[in-house]
Amino acid sequence: MYDREMISRCVLSPFGSFYKEEQVRKELIDGYKYGVRSIVVEADQVPLLKEIEQAYGNGYTRTGMVLGYPYGGYTTPVKLKLAEYAIAHGIDEVDLGINIHAFWANDIDTMYNDLKAVIDYSEGRLRIAAIAWLIRNSLENIDRIMETFLKAGVKVIKTNPGGRFGEMKVEHVQYIHTHYPELEIEVAGRCRSRDIAEKMVNAGASYFHLSSWRRMSGIGDDIQFDFDEKRADYLEYRGGIWRK
Repeated sequence: MYDREMISRCVLSPFGSFYKEEQVRKELIDGYKYGVRSIVVEADQVPLLKEIEQAYGNGYTRTGMVLGYPYGGYTTPVKLKLAEYAIAHGIDEVDLGINIHAFWANDIDTMYNDLKAVIDYSEGRLRIAAIAWLIRNSLENIDRIMETFLKAGVKVIKTNPGGRFGEMKVEHVQYIHTHYPELEIEVAGRCRSRDIAEKMVNAGASYFHLSSWRRMSGIGDDIQFDFDEKRADYLEYRGGIWRK
């Protein structure tokens, strides 16, 4: 996979706790300049995203927003208001947090009804990527989630909320693509090498939610976090460690 293809499969989410405003702006601008697939932000960052899109839009990069991220614990009316907000602001897609705690409590009806309400409301107006929590569930539970997704009308899944929740494996992608081929797969969760990304594409993945998008696309260092010092900076990745 060439650098250009890797970039075109990247999804950015520049809303980390320690981002400075100028760092967020740089991530948004660079996302459009290089032509990533999507840029996903928090609801309060939507005006900035749309401002940057107006100035740097390339006709390819989609605008996105998180909705109920990551645990999906918002009430259904709140989720519908956020969907309404996204639509009103011309957002193309949302990363939708399912009510995973309801699922883990074996209350699948609550999870389903909440999910279905957002999908029905947004139909034809938002591309919805439902967060699937593949890393934190058994195969039996994954099957139950996927079957609920299909029943509700989900067409796209985001495999996991992100890196801090665990590492995605090629086998996860293979399993979903083999057993649920109607679902488009967006990978999230510590995919940090081009080799693994290529294997995931071959296994059925379409896009990758990446903090390390520059390094994996061969265009420079990425913004990373120092949780002890509570700051973010552009660092180089060497030997499993992010270094200056």
